[in-house]
Amino acid sequence: MTARKAGSACLVSAVLFILSAGSSGCGSSSSPPKENPNLSDLVDYRSALAMLREGRVDEAIQVLLRARTSSPRDPHVPNALGLALLFKKDYTGAVRAFSDALRLDGTFVEARNNRGVAQMEAGRYADAEADFQAVLDGPATPEKANAHYNLGLLHRRREAWRDAEREFSLALADVPDNDRAFRERGLARMKLDDVKGALDDFLTVLKNEPRDPVANYQAAVCLLSSGRRDLAARYMQRTVSAAPESEEGRRARRFLANEPAPPEVER
Repeated sequence: MTARKAGSACLVSAVLFILSAGSSGCGSSSSPPKENPNLSDLVDYRSALAMLREGRVDEAIQVLLRARTSSPRDPHVPNALGLALLFKKDYTGAVRAFSDALRLDGTFVEARNNRGVAQMEAGRYADAEADFQAVLDGPATPEKANAHYNLGLLHRRREAWRDAEREFSLALADVPDNDRAFRERGLARMKLDDVKGALDDFLTVLKNEPRDPVANYQAAVCLLSSGRRDLAARYMQRTVSAAPESEEGRRARRFLANEPAPPEVER
């Protein structure tokens, strides 16, 4: 369910657990399709999940449309369809599919959070916030951590950095090993001039993902701000080694080549 600017296309790697190989902290958190025991006899549904895991999204969409015809009352089918459409960046279609799932089961918190992600990607921020808040106002569920994280991304898009930092902290209170939340909180803290807190967050990410280019680059920026240029250069070198063609890698190369353009916090 699982590059880098919040709101970019990399949300996909966070949404579809089947394509989680390359997420580096920009993606929204949504819940993947589940193999519900009640659907164990639905060949089309199960086949579609297998296709999604293999990245065969177009085929999965066709099979899920067929599954909706044969099993029109089960909300898991339109939820899975919505995730596939979200991967395709068909945000309007994804919102429609998640809404169908919620019409079938108004308590389906995964579909509500997923719809919030689709609304956010479609630029419907007020509707997205309403969905995330509905998850947070509901009964206790693991989905609340995802809702806090997504709400943090929404605040980031609005450049409400203090609110974003708070939501990422709440997500971490629920799931303390969420590297994406540490990364995003670090970026928010940079905007709030909390360089020490930001550095702590980026170093936490690097404990688990030592080649993460965003965390390496931003750790270098933090170190530069405190005058630790030699140590910053090491993290710049790691950035180039990990992702030479990324924007962070290009900026790190400019720094290492002593070009005049200063490092930047945001991509």
